[in-house]
Amino acid sequence: MKSVKKFFGLLLCVLMLLTLAACGGPVQTLPKLELPEDGQIQMSKIGRPDTLEGLCEYMAEGLSFAGDPVEMSYKEIGAIGGVRYRFTYNGSTVQVEFYEFDPDNLDEKGKACLDSVKETGKFTVLDNQVPAVQNGKYLMIYTDESKKEENTAQKDRVEKLFLDFAGFKEN
Repeated sequence: MKSVKKFFGLLLCVLMLLTLAACGGPVQTLPKLELPEDGQIQMSKIGRPDTLEGLCEYMAEGLSFAGDPVEMSYKEIGAIGGVRYRFTYNGSTVQVEFYEFDPDNLDEKGKACLDSVKETGKFTVLDNQVPAVQNGKYLMIYTDESKKEENTAQKDRVEKLFLDFAGFKEN
């Protein structure tokens, strides 16, 4: 009798583990960002519209991210639009977010967010300090926990590209 109880107990544990594993669903494979071997990235001189989409097109051409955008919740920081890209680079998971603000119609959240980034390079959302870079009406968050030299160099390159966006906008 004791061995029958142990058997059913073990069977229930196995079934529970299988059920939990099945609930997890498929593992998401993130796209991988690969830069040219020679490190040379050619940017066209074609202007981009001064929109979030134009910024993303420009940043994509500069190999700033890989994959497709996911719309982000942006109203919490007073923005009018926001997207996120998640991918891997050099063995690390990277996340790049872009937000657009309307400087002529900023609400209190938007003003607080942009003022904080201007002053400290960070803003607070959900009680977390988030490092960000601002270029006019755009905000970029670049997250890569890797401290590898190549990853740090890529982050610096992407930030410079983001800050240079104004030079390529359509007139």
